[in-house]
Amino acid sequence: MSVADDYEDLRHLVDRLTPAQVRHLRVLVSNDAELAGAASAQRVRHSAATPLPESFTALAGSIHGPGDIAEHHDDYIRQRLRERFGDHT
Repeated sequence: MSVADDYEDLRHLVDRLTPAQVRHLRVLVSNDAELAGAASAQRVRHSAATPLPESFTALAGSIHGPGDIAEHHDDYIRQRLRERFGDHT
């Protein structure tokens, strides 16, 4: 098994964890002498003070919006189309 296989296996494992299990794993990693340094470096790299790369924001677009934007996506799109092109229904 290669290092790449190990990484892939760990990614799949973490994807299957519940939020509580992820928090538990973070505690275990941050309290392990060998892994704690990597965990703290990762936390610094992804802190709120660190801006997202321009390439990500260009790909994702604006991430600001109402809290229910995912649930009512179709409604928002219809509303924007009506505002732009008028109501043809």
